[in-house]
Amino acid sequence: MTSVYLAASGSAYFVPHALVALGVSGALAFFARRLFSLRVRGVTVRGVCVKHTFAKDGIAVVARFQTESGETFRCLSQPAAVAHARIGDPLDVVYDPRNPKNAEVPPIGYGVAYAMAVLSAIVAVPGIGLLGWIIFG
Repeated sequence: MTSVYLAASGSAYFVPHALVALGVSGALAFFARRLFSLRVRGVTVRGVCVKHTFAKDGIAVVARFQTESGETFRCLSQPAAVAHARIGDPLDVVYDPRNPKNAEVPPIGYGVAYAMAVLSAIVAVPGIGLLGWIIFG
């Protein structure tokens, strides 16, 4: 009976729109959670600059670090106009102990994490509203 109502009301047309909005919101929330987890659970260890790589925004430093369990990983810093470490120089690396591949070279800002969380909420509201209208409307 519900499917007949949805087809007759024309609201079935908006189901994909609601699902896309909620999917985008979920993806943004996933990345925001990943960024926040590094900032909350992050462990700082000493790493070494192993090379420089050129990005469109400047030069990024590739750092090699070792976790407390002895595994070795690499991470990339944010691009800058000038590399902040020479090859072989020690530098700090912050990594998530639950997922050591989630690592960054400080400075670590909260701006992107907050922006993704807010965008996730902004995109979720119309998606939830559309689903409510489709189901109950």
